[in-house]
Amino acid sequence: MNPKDDLSDLLQSWQPVVEPSSGFNRGVWSRIEASQTRNSEVLASLFIPFRWIQSMGRPRIAIAAAAIALFGGVLIGGVQAHSSQEERYLTSLNPLTTHRSSAHHPNH
Repeated sequence: MNPKDDLSDLLQSWQPVVEPSSGFNRGVWSRIEASQTRNSEVLASLFIPFRWIQSMGRPRIAIAAAAIALFGGVLIGGVQAHSSQEERYLTSLNPLTTHRSSAHHPNH
C-alpha cells in the first residue's frame, strides 16, 4: 500500500476531541451582542440629524423652536418689506429706473 493512501485514510478517520471551555458559549454570545449593539449605534448615528424631531415632544423645546421660527419669519419678512418699500420709493422718484437696475448701475 502507498504511504500517501495510509495518510489519507488516517486523516479521514481522525476525529478531533476538543471540549470547549465552560465559558465558551457565554463568551461567543456576549461578543455577538456587543457586535449587534455597535451596529445599532452606528445605524442610530446615521439618523442624528433627525433626532431634533424626537425632541419636539418636550414642551419647552417645542415652544422654543416655535419662538425661534416666528422670530426668524418676522425678521425675514421685515427685511423683505423694507426692501420692497425702498424699491417703491425709488420708483416714485424716477419711474424709468427700478431699484434693481440702480443696484447694477450705480450712476443712476
